Amino acid sequence: MTKLAAAQAEILELRVRLAAREEALRAHEDELVQLRAQIAWLKKQLFGSKSERLDRRQLELMLEGLEERAARLEAAAPAVGPARAAPQPRLPREERYGHLPVLEEVVHEPAEVLAEPEAYERIGEERTFEVVYEPGRFYRRAIIRPKYRRKADRQVAPLVVPAPARVVEGIASIELLVQLVLSKYLDHQPLYRQCRIYQREGVSFARPSLVRWVETVADWLKPIYHYMGKELKAGGYIQADETPIHYLDADVQKGKARQGYLVPFSRPGGDVVFTWALSRSEKAITPFLTGFKGLLQTDAYVVWHKYAARHEDIIPLACWAHARRKFHQAMEEAPIAGAILADIGRLYALEAHYREDGLDAPHRRARRQIEALPLLNKLKEQIAAARAQTLPKTALGKACDYALGNWPALLRYCEHGQAEIDNNLVENAIRPSAIGRKNWLFIGHPDTGDRPAILYSLLISCQRHGHDPRAYLIDVLRRLAAQPDRHNPSDLTALTPAHWKAKP
Repeated sequence: MTKLAAAQAEILELRVRLAAREEALRAHEDELVQLRAQIAWLKKQLFGSKSERLDRRQLELMLEGLEERAARLEAAAPAVGPARAAPQPRLPREERYGHLPVLEEVVHEPAEVLAEPEAYERIGEERTFEVVYEPGRFYRRAIIRPKYRRKADRQVAPLVVPAPARVVEGIASIELLVQLVLSKYLDHQPLYRQCRIYQREGVSFARPSLVRWVETVADWLKPIYHYMGKELKAGGYIQADETPIHYLDADVQKGKARQGYLVPFSRPGGDVVFTWALSRSEKAITPFLTGFKGLLQTDAYVVWHKYAARHEDIIPLACWAHARRKFHQAMEEAPIAGAILADIGRLYALEAHYREDGLDAPHRRARRQIEALPLLNKLKEQIAAARAQTLPKTALGKACDYALGNWPALLRYCEHGQAEIDNNLVENAIRPSAIGRKNWLFIGHPDTGDRPAILYSLLISCQRHGHDPRAYLIDVLRRLAAQPDRHNPSDLTALTPAHWKAKP
């Protein structure tokens, strides 16, 4: 190929690339115009005369999400033509956080210097800092890496310890990252609200930075989360439930929230593992159970029963708390529901005695066969008699139909000593997310639903095992930062909440 032909081919290629970049730029600009229009409308609803007709918290959160997305689009827009006016530079980190006191210094000395200190002389240092949060205050931690050169050979390159591994680049310490996670997922404070709180304390963070930091923490903890799931499925007994969580999906329906689900799986005494599902269909909420064999205890939602019916290695168990709840709702219109509740209460009293006696699974099964099974047979006759005397659409009729329709699964806990009488343990795990969604209202994008699933799994498991979630996360993130490969850390068992031990 001649030089002329090569130049023409190169020009043609550049024209094609330029056209593609111009098309991408137009697409970015079109989307930005739409986003800016939505933001203007939301601001009008939020601050205008109609604001009293709308939910102010939801508008603020929608506005936050749109502004962040617009900022990302502007940052990602391809550069074509003359450069835009440069944005106003942000203040250097030292100026933004210089008012915080330095209360701690960490010095990283080279191993060679520690082994032979008399052979080296100090010629300088690399100094940086990170912002640390401990309950009640912010401060800075200075990170110092002294530079040395060998006295006998000054031509050799200076020695300095490589920068320590960090969870995120920048000024955020592990303690600060843990504070953000705890505030959002246990104290139910959305990130935009945390920004305001920290500003009052004299510390300003960019809201997109907080979003990115929390996302990074979840990504670091993902190997532990997946290992928890494997351990749970290997135990042969799982309790499951689901709770609705709204999410935004601009690709499907802009400006309106859709309903997804956090699906918790656990077993008594074990960790809790949440999964994220875009719907309540069997295809969405059951993938976690792939490969599982054993007892599956749930409410009477038909999807769980269909899944168990198609997998012969799964034994379905029902929940007496759900059955009891329906009879409690029928008490006002049907006094006989009170008598049925009293007999259910006797079943629960037996379970309390078994726990007090510290019975293991074989002994608990034996006692249930002798003591609980006769009560259950009598209870079934009582429920059947009540059903014969009431209409099907009454509260009592529905309660009786629920119990009788699920009777084999309700009776099955007597055959398995490791099983509980109800699903209350996994229902209790749902409560923090149910409270949290009242504050942060929705997940910003369907692809980010795994983030709360991971973080709730570790935090709720910590609480179940009596661990301080702050101490746990700080210790685990430090251990992961010290690993050669954080994506494949060693000794995952010791990092799970079920096996983690606090340092004395």
